[in-house]
Amino acid sequence: MNKNIFAGLALACAVAAPLTAHSATVTVDGDFADWGIQNNGTAAGWTPNADVLFTVEDQSGTYLNPGWGGQAYDAEALYLSWQTKADGQTYLNIGLITGHNPDTATVGDSYGRGDFAIDFGGDGSWDFGILTADRTTTLRQGDVVATTNANWGTGLWSGPGVYDPANSSYVTNVNGGADVGNATLAVSASFTNMGTLGGTHWFYELEIPVSVFGTHWQGASPSETFNIQWTMLCANDIILLDPSAATIPEPASLALALGGLGLLGLARRRKQ
Repeated sequence: MNKNIFAGLALACAVAAPLTAHSATVTVDGDFADWGIQNNGTAAGWTPNADVLFTVEDQSGTYLNPGWGGQAYDAEALYLSWQTKADGQTYLNIGLITGHNPDTATVGDSYGRGDFAIDFGGDGSWDFGILTADRTTTLRQGDVVATTNANWGTGLWSGPGVYDPANSSYVTNVNGGADVGNATLAVSASFTNMGTLGGTHWFYELEIPVSVFGTHWQGASPSETFNIQWTMLCANDIILLDPSAATIPEPASLALALGGLGLLGLARRRKQ
């Protein structure tokens, strides 16, 4: 056998192999211990288990991004994992640590909690929202809703530091769309000693059956790249997790692997 063909086939199969990382075992109970997160007063406490994707934006001061608000409006860390359970179904798990009190009312200069937004394909179109609160008589906390950008409320800013609610494009909460399923949601009690900057925090934990995403997620792994975002209703601080495209098998990779198998068969026939 031609060794160069074999090496190329091995690489193609490695690229197209089902994703096994990011499969942490998570129980949705508002406790982040199973994520590997620790509120131990150190910067290392933010870092989860090795099989969890995450971003941390712990910061001090009143300016956040794109607005202001300090600790009370600080979205500090976002975590992502998925797992296939004994029932054979795959579930997407999301964790969020924020300094924003989930019981904050929307009144005057006070703004409540927003919904999680997912953009499959990374094209700027928010395809799904996971509701953290009741939004209408039919769109309730825990619902997974298929959306377009027109189905989202927006924040107070049209750009970093630019107060312009009428022209904001920063999505915050779902106000329309098609209910496609349900997520399990748990929110912790307040806790302290997170990171080195102190302050009071809360932890959101979600589990979503990936079947609600349709063709965007086939089998145990996503079919395409995607972004997950969360912010509060004013969008004073936006946190976004953009998993690297390298962690997600693309359809082209599968075609490459199949092409490699074809080359291998051709090489054998020629040798015979």
